[in-house]
Order: sequence, then C-alpha cells, then structure tokens
Amino acid sequence: MWLRLASRDLRIVSHYVGMLVVGIGLAMAVPIAVGSIYAEWAAVLDFVLGMGVALTVGMLLINAETRPDRVTHTHALAITALGWIAAAMVAAVPLALSPNYDSYLNAAFDAISGLTVSGLTVVSGLDHMAISHNMWRHLMQLIGGQGIVVAALSLAVGLRGGAFSLYLAEGRDERILPNVVHTARFIWFVTAVYVAAGTLTLFAILTHLGVSLDRGILHAFWLTAAAFDTGGFAPQRMNLMYYHSTLVEMTALCLMMAGSINFALHAHVWRGARDELWKNLETRVLATVIAIGSMLVALGLMASDRFPGGLALLRKGVFQVISGHSAGHQTVYGNQLLEEFGSIGLLAIIIGMAVGGSLSSTGGGVKALRIGVITKSIILQTKQALAPPSSAIKIRYHHITERILTPDVTGAAATVFILYLGTYLMGGVAGAIYGYGIPESLFESVSATANSGLSIGITSPSMPTGLKLVYMFQMWAGRLEFIAVLVLIAQVVLAFDLKGMRK
Repeated sequence: MWLRLASRDLRIVSHYVGMLVVGIGLAMAVPIAVGSIYAEWAAVLDFVLGMGVALTVGMLLINAETRPDRVTHTHALAITALGWIAAAMVAAVPLALSPNYDSYLNAAFDAISGLTVSGLTVVSGLDHMAISHNMWRHLMQLIGGQGIVVAALSLAVGLRGGAFSLYLAEGRDERILPNVVHTARFIWFVTAVYVAAGTLTLFAILTHLGVSLDRGILHAFWLTAAAFDTGGFAPQRMNLMYYHSTLVEMTALCLMMAGSINFALHAHVWRGARDELWKNLETRVLATVIAIGSMLVALGLMASDRFPGGLALLRKGVFQVISGHSAGHQTVYGNQLLEEFGSIGLLAIIIGMAVGGSLSSTGGGVKALRIGVITKSIILQTKQALAPPSSAIKIRYHHITERILTPDVTGAAATVFILYLGTYLMGGVAGAIYGYGIPESLFESVSATANSGLSIGITSPSMPTGLKLVYMFQMWAGRLEFIAVLVLIAQVVLAFDLKGMRK
C-alpha cells in the first residue's frame, strides 16, 4: 500500500516549496546590485521583474498552509523534487527577458543546468552577455552546488522537524556533524574558503595576464564558483580556452578536484586526519578511475598525434578526464572530442562522467563509493561461492570509519547504479532517435544525467525541443539521485488513479 499525499500534505509541501522559491527571488538582489553598479538598467529591470515573480509565486505557495505540521520523509522527498523545479522555473525568468535566450524554454534549460551544476548551455551571444546576467548564471551554480535545501537549512529556515529527511532527499547520504543545520553551515564554510582562495588566485593570474581589475575579479569569481561547485559554466563562449593560460587551467583543475571530494572527507582532513585521503575507499576508487581514464585518453591522443608533449596531454587530455568527473570545463572543442581523442579516449571520458565524483560532494554521477561497494560485493560473492558452506565470510571497507559490507548497503548502491545506467541509455536512445550518432548521443546523455557539463556539440540553442526536455529531466533527476523524483511521479500517478476511481 503506497502512501498518498492528502490535501493537507500537499499544502505543507507547497508551503516549503514556496520558501525555496522566495529564497531564489531574494538571491536576485545580487545581480540587481551588480547591474546597478555597471548601469545595466535593462538587465536590472529583468531581475526586478524576476524577483517580483519569484516573491509573488513563493508567497502564494507559502500561504497555502500557514501552520504546517511536522515534515515527514515523504513530504521531504516531494518538497525537494518540486522545489528544484519551481526554483529553476522562477530563476529562468530574468534570463528569458534577456536577449541571450530565444525562448523561455532555453532560459529554463540553462536555469536547470545552473542549479543542478550540470554546465550544459543553450545561451546565445555569451561573449556579449550583460555582467548581471552572467553573475546570475554563476550564482545559480554556487547555490545549486551545495543544494537549495542545504542553503535553506544553513539559514535555519523554520522547519517543523524533518530537517534530516530534507537533507537526505537532496542526494546527500551523510551527516557530517551531529546537527543537520551545523552540517549545512559547515558545507557552506568549506565552500566559502575554497571560493575565496580560488578567486584570489585566479584574480592574480588574470591581472598578470593583463585583464583589467574589475573584469579580473568578476571572471575569477565566476570561474571559481563554477569549478569548485563542479558546474562548468564560463563567462565566455570558448570556456577556459578563452584565457590561453596553463595557470588558469591548472587552478581550475585543483578547484574541480576539491569540489568532487566528499564534504565529510574535507572535515576529517581539516581536523588533521590526512591519512583518510588514501585510506578511504571512495578516494581510492576515484583516483583509480581517473588514472586509468587518463592513460586511455593519452593513448587515444598519441595515436592521433595532434597534441604532442606531456604538457599538451595534461592540458587537453587529462584535464578532460578530471573535468568529466566534476565540473565540465573544456579546454578542447566538442568536435575534437569526437575526432581526435579516438574511440578509446572518448569511452574513457564517458565512463569518467558516468562514475562522477564523491558522495556528499558537489559532483554528480553514480559516485565513486558506490562503484567501490559494488566491486567489493562482487569480490564477496566470489569468495562465498568458493568457500565451504559453513564458513562466514565478511568484507570490510574504509569510508571515514571501518565498515562491514552489508546486503542493505550493496542493495542501495546497486539500485542507484541501475537507475543511472537506465537513464544514461534512455537519453542515448533519445539522441539517436533525433538523428545523432550513437557515440555523440551517449556522451551527451551521460553528461546531462551525471551533471558533468562536457558537451560533444549536441547541446545548442537549435537543439530539438524534445531533446532539450529529455536533458532537462536527466539533469534534474540525476542531481537528486532519482528517489525524490520517483516519489513525486508516483504521487502524480496515484492522484490521477484516485480521480479515475472517483469518476
């Protein structure tokens, strides 16, 4: 028997979704301030109207229930799934009013991509975009990288219980500190430290390259926010290639790697437990997959003989492997991925995107720990098959603490793995139906679902509408790791079944 959300439950869900929408509206004060400084009055008006829409819609939803009950686990899943969609829809309003998007759908695509830190974009004329609109694109990635629910929790927004359920519903499996609110604040603290350090470093590099002071600080902040939050947006159409700088690329690489590491691991390392970095199963799996992928990409590039020398292989090959696991910044064009990396190199990047980063990080994908758990489970099954029937065989693994592999842990990892794999294939089939080749279709589908952001060239303003909708769904579902989305879909199906029974 499935639990249906009654009218009272729906009002509770609406109340908290409204709070998230209001939060997005208030965040538009930042681009309004930036636009005012640079006298971008048309853009400022876009955000004033966008803020008005967000606050109006948000307050209407909040007032659907003025005295909400305690948030249950089912409420939390529905709030999270609906909250992300509602937040993206209102976040798209100022973008849709700008001249850089041909339609509201394109603006909504970029809003979902920004908040889910996917990095795929259908923007037009990016090189001439208003500073305030560019600020909003990257601010969405900064908010979405930590999670809009985590942002609300860090501000101690009034919740009647259910804070931990909301935290889990956003695709995070671990509580770093005993208190969820303190956990959310710690996540933002870590982010603030890296964003500050990255911004200062990139600002120094860019000004050394001759970029003006005000442009240097803006680009440094935007690139840092996108890199650490594994988002992949950039203020220029050529992405990181625009800067022609090894130092910019290596700084972004370090930020991407930091963003793809579990926030719980950050906490332990900061407390002095540095040996956790190489003891942890998750980091070992991540390092192994990156190392193997880098070797395969290097082989593919050496076969094409287009990027001779170790530095070129690092900047063009290894960079794409690590970026696929995390942010989606590119130092090569999409057609180069298809034509010059070879089949083995392209496959390595696809696998890297599919695996993604760590649990409770800003990265997407299946996650390295789940790959490690599934691998350990295969080893356990093999040992049990070879051992005498009376023997009791257990396998341990280290993730923050020593743990014993249990059927529940294995089952949960396998479930998410299957959901990701099915969605990767679904998007690949959709791309093939629209006439794109199998390698390109699978590449773009994995990138969307894993919130990677690397593009082989399919994603563009002229992309078929149906494919835009498919990728938007994949980015949303992949960011929330499916369960919250499936619960919302089940509730919609149950609601329609109930209406049919009443008729």
